[in-house]
Amino acid sequence: MKTFPRKLSNAELNLLLLLLPENKPGFSKYRKLINEYYLIGEGRFGEGNCFLGKPGDEVELEISSSPILTSGLIKTDKVTFEISINEVQDEKIEFSISPYPDENEVYKVEKVITLSDWLPGQKSPDGNRVKLFPIDGINYILAIAPVEHKIWLYERSSGINYPIPVSNFYNELLRLKRETRNEVYKNPNKLFDDLESFEESEIILAFLLYCKYKRRFNFDYLMDKFLTEPKKKKSLFSFFRRK
Repeated sequence: MKTFPRKLSNAELNLLLLLLPENKPGFSKYRKLINEYYLIGEGRFGEGNCFLGKPGDEVELEISSSPILTSGLIKTDKVTFEISINEVQDEKIEFSISPYPDENEVYKVEKVITLSDWLPGQKSPDGNRVKLFPIDGINYILAIAPVEHKIWLYERSSGINYPIPVSNFYNELLRLKRETRNEVYKNPNKLFDDLESFEESEIILAFLLYCKYKRRFNFDYLMDKFLTEPKKKKSLFSFFRRK
């Protein structure tokens, strides 16, 4: 594993591709790149955390990791692997596999548990209830799984389910609710306990605010729609005045 650059072993390649189903068009680019790229070095988290890129590329540890694209568990006849793949950044792909596979070993896959396969209307990958919130009524649905304490955005056109950081989203929701108690902000998992207490419109607006201030996903056109509604216009402007 310490020799760089090199092509991925069959074991490494197969494990990564299992989290990128062929029937989801958004993953086709990643499948192609992972097949073409070379393993160019380890990341800041040590063994098992690696980067793929072109020969001659260097791993730049001072640059923050890109958002997680997908993650999952792969159960085999020998061991269960925990895997995550980050979004491509600067023509490099970061990934983590734990424990790291032996390149000379053959693993018989018994079960794959991943968000990559999920579709609206299904239960969560672990078989639990998922609550859905339509973002634009066409291409995007926000999904919240209370039991797993997970949030993701389903993009219909690509089939990708983008994981959403719970803390960042919850902070926007609390600001929307004008919550001032610091102890509430320190317990983001309370979102899942209190999920039914929030209106659908509050969840959706909090997500739009998260996207706006974290510069992730462009829903400005939806924000404009909210701002033009007379009953909401005054209160919404106050949310944009960050201290």
